[in-house]
This record gives sequence, C-alpha cells and structure tokens, in this order.
Amino acid sequence: MGRRTDLSSLLSSGAAAPAAETAGEGTRPVSRDAAHPVTVALADLAENPDNPRHELRDLDGLAETVRERGVLQALGVVPRAVFLAAHPHHADAVGRAPYVVLHGHRRLAAARMAGLDEVPVLVREDASRTDEDALIENVQRDDLTELEQAQAIQGLIKSYGYSQRQVAARIGKTQGFVSQRLSLMKLREDLQEALADGRVSVEDARRIARLPQEEQALPGDTGTPPPTVPKARRDYGVIKIDSRGTPEEVVESLRRHLAPAALDRILELLGR
Repeated sequence: MGRRTDLSSLLSSGAAAPAAETAGEGTRPVSRDAAHPVTVALADLAENPDNPRHELRDLDGLAETVRERGVLQALGVVPRAVFLAAHPHHADAVGRAPYVVLHGHRRLAAARMAGLDEVPVLVREDASRTDEDALIENVQRDDLTELEQAQAIQGLIKSYGYSQRQVAARIGKTQGFVSQRLSLMKLREDLQEALADGRVSVEDARRIARLPQEEQALPGDTGTPPPTVPKARRDYGVIKIDSRGTPEEVVESLRRHLAPAALDRILELLGR
C-alpha cells in the first residue's frame, strides 16, 4: 500500500512568492505567503474544471456553519495565469476570474449560500498537477462516489501514463481499490448514467461490467424489447380434456391449445 500524501504539504509545497504581487488585471495586490491565508472576494474565484467531484452534496449544514463561524479552512487557489499556463484548454471555463480554486469547492459553494463576500485562501504557484491533487484530496476525504473516483483515476492514467500501482501509491490506496474503480469504466455509457443516478447499485454495476458491452443490461432488463403477447386464436376445434385427469393435466391441455391471452381470460373468469 502506498504512502498517503498529506494534503497540507501539497497546499504549502510552493516557495513563498514576493510579498506584493498582482493576481490579475483589475485586481488589488495580494500578499502571498504559502504558510498564511489571505482574503479574496468570491467574485475573484473560478472553479477548477478538473474537479473530479461532479456533484456538491450536503451543503445545507456546511452553509449554516459557515454563516455562523465563517470559513474555518482556507481554500487552495492558483492565479489564473499560472493555471492556464498548465491547462490552456480551460480558458473558456475559467473566464476572467483572477484565481482558480484547486481545493475547497464545497466551502466555496457554502460561502456563496451563506451570503459571504470573501473567503480565506492559500495561493499556490504550481498548477501542473491540479487534477491529481484534487483527486488525492477528495479520495482521502471520501468525498467522491465510486464512479467519480473511477473517472478521475482513468483521467490520471491517460494524462500521466501512470500504472494502476503508481496511481494507488499516489492516492494512498491499494491496487485492488484502483482496479475495482476502473472496472466501472467498462460499463456502457447509459449504464454509467444509471449508476450515477442510483438506478443500479455499485455491486450490480461491477457484476455487469464483467460482461461484454453488447451483453450488458440493467438487472431485470434483457436488453431487448419485451415479447409481444400473441392475439387470441379463434380456434373452433374441440379441446379434449380427460375429466378424470388431475388439475395439472387439465392445465397442460389448455396450454397446448390456447394462446396466453385466452388463458389469462379463463383465469379471470374462474376467479369471479
């Protein structure tokens, strides 16, 4: 099992920047010290497009705490220019906000819900592995669903060429943990959506993922349209039934001669 990465060391790993440096156009100079948070207006913060968490859950309680006590843990941010230097394809998503939030998206959302105007932040000067850092933080806090973990792990493997063993070491989990998550990526896209919205359990999803995609289907769903019930036949032939036969034999005789719809009708009449 790999060594767990300490998030606090990740947030404070950069060297201290000059004491007064402008973060972006039209913004006030901000004193930056990796060990001490500074205050930034909410309007100056953009969310990280690489955030592996797709949904911010359980915000009401956090917003109430923030309303009463403020944001107790500083958000990790990076200047817009530094972020775009590492991720130029995110220019549209980031917009013109001078800072991009790397860690603390729930705290940011709660601060907005609580009506705060500004929050404490720690400013970093390295945005080269923001997706990796975000995954480490969220996995260690159990903030992601298993599908979100799977998608983020797959992204790390594609972006950095990591093996499963290397990913496990980076996020402080076992290789089995990584392998289990990645198995969910073998699901068809519609079944991944079913897992995300709770229509299929993780246990069922793992079982389904072992099948070839053309054989995958939701539990109870054969993947093909249900068979149509044949119309009742107008059968004017005589159905011979042995009056001495058992009820099972009578039923079998009826099944051989009548369509299912006709049998259903007989059952309805017998039940009256």
